[in-house]
Amino acid sequence: MSLRFILGLGMGDLKKGFPDITGEFQESRTTIHKFKGSLPPAPDVEEMQRRWQNICLARQSSNIFSRIKVKPTGITNISEENPKLIYQCLNEVMSQWLSSEEFYAGIEHNFRNVVDAFGGRYQCFEVFLEIKDSENWHLPWDAWKFREDYKNCEIIKSPSQYRKALKQATIGGMPLPSRGRILCVSGNSEGLDLQQDEKSIQRSLGYDRCELQFIHQPTPEKLREKLLKDEKNWQILYYGGHSNSNAVKGWLHINQADCDNTVTIDYLKEGLEKSIFQGLELLILNSCSSLQLAADLVAGGLPLPSMIVMRAPIPDKIAHDFVKSLFGYLSEDNPLFLAVRKAKDDLQKWESEFPGASAIPVLCQQPTFEGLTLPQLERDRPFVPVGDVLGDTEGDRPNNDISIFISNLMQRLGIGLATTASSYMLIGPILAPVANQIGMENHRKNKPLIAKTFYNLASLINLNYAQPYYNLAMLCDELNDERGALEAMQNAVLRGLPDASAQISKLFIRKDKHQPALKAINLCLGHAQYDGVKAACIKNRGWIRFKEHQYDDAEIDFQTAIGLTDNSPEAHCFLAQVLETKGKPHKALYHWKKTIKYSKYSVPEQDKCIQIAKQRLQIKGNIK
Repeated sequence: MSLRFILGLGMGDLKKGFPDITGEFQESRTTIHKFKGSLPPAPDVEEMQRRWQNICLARQSSNIFSRIKVKPTGITNISEENPKLIYQCLNEVMSQWLSSEEFYAGIEHNFRNVVDAFGGRYQCFEVFLEIKDSENWHLPWDAWKFREDYKNCEIIKSPSQYRKALKQATIGGMPLPSRGRILCVSGNSEGLDLQQDEKSIQRSLGYDRCELQFIHQPTPEKLREKLLKDEKNWQILYYGGHSNSNAVKGWLHINQADCDNTVTIDYLKEGLEKSIFQGLELLILNSCSSLQLAADLVAGGLPLPSMIVMRAPIPDKIAHDFVKSLFGYLSEDNPLFLAVRKAKDDLQKWESEFPGASAIPVLCQQPTFEGLTLPQLERDRPFVPVGDVLGDTEGDRPNNDISIFISNLMQRLGIGLATTASSYMLIGPILAPVANQIGMENHRKNKPLIAKTFYNLASLINLNYAQPYYNLAMLCDELNDERGALEAMQNAVLRGLPDASAQISKLFIRKDKHQPALKAINLCLGHAQYDGVKAACIKNRGWIRFKEHQYDDAEIDFQTAIGLTDNSPEAHCFLAQVLETKGKPHKALYHWKKTIKYSKYSVPEQDKCIQIAKQRLQIKGNIK
């Protein structure tokens, strides 16, 4: 189930106000409620926005380490000497405007009631802002108090008119060939360090997850050919470098040549149309004032599902931070809107140095887009008994022979490496991931003996490698080998894997050993970098509190875990039980539905939750 609000401003402007605003609430793409409201004229917002834009241009024209090329003008003579104060004033008048009685009573009050009924401030949801005049996209909509109060939502800019993109047909429901392919374009890098962007993208989604291609300072023809002639095409197109715009159109400065150094959306239109048809879902323009290019895309009628652009000049170091956070959150499988929200929140540390930094990135998206889905990272894919998925068919037998051959080879290599410390130190870290990967493949194919052999081999040839111990522990747990699972997970914890601390706490809780479980949870929370791992640790702490009848604290933990990762079936299952215990069965129903949605029968604890959820929902008449 997905929740979203669509806020349509209708006709109007800041001078005359917006007299006919509509607010629409959708659950799983079905409209449930619709509201009406209005906004009064806002001359103060218009004036402060103008002054802020002038300050941005003035600052950027004197800063060579920015992602914009600005021609010298008289704008640097502006007497605005306190940018922070100007931006604070802009935010204040924007917030006051959005707090007007006619808007709050007609729109925001109803939005808040709906969110509170569906899970409260921890609920994840999208807010689409449909605007006819793209100039209003430049306003600081992040100043809306509603967004501030609900940390797991993001305001998404959307045109008032759009059409769903036609996509190339697939066979048997298979994903398009473009899935997981990312084209990263580094444009004019004068005064910039674009290699940091590339390293962040590679670190988050490279290697065995996505296919990345990097091109540096291409000619216009080469860039267009990349979009027109690649047979598989791209799921994400990323651009980093300089850009510029005026009131009419925008340019990307793609190289530093004396001529043929810029491109416009018009020039790339044919290539973009083909890319969209073949599966392009996200365009990221990590360059200054690129919001005008988004307007050009809309004006050109290109049905691009989503794009991330900048509504103002952005310093290079802030642009680095944004791309690092954004791709990091995408690698954790956060929905696109939530990844953008979290990445923007991470930029708040720059506010004192560059006021408004966290509000510069803008997500523009069509409400028809079903969401960005990237390939799963191999090591994070859940292990399930997959005899019914892959099976031991005749076609698998050659792979068994290959696995045995590689197993013998790897064991001999392991023995050889163990004889010389120098070889071990140099080659062990290279071969261990290979052995671990083979173990994972056999694990998924329900061949535990081969999987166990390779996990042990990987740990043998690289003693500091935590991942094979973790995978071995998961395998032992599936085989009901509690002792083996606990021993392997302890080894993973000793090697500093936060995921292991989360899992070992779960093993301790099953044995009612709460103190060692809490120690592991504290260790996990002190070192975990990813929201999914943090959520698992906090959920386990809530589990302990639930078992110890500390229901208020348990509820907070489960809500926090769900806020970090909404698709945690166990967190929803426990929270539903807490709410029932506290006499709130109607609120529990929402979380029982979530439990069924995300649980898997193949996981015993989740299967138990499914059965309880079905019983509760049948009693309440919510399922047949």
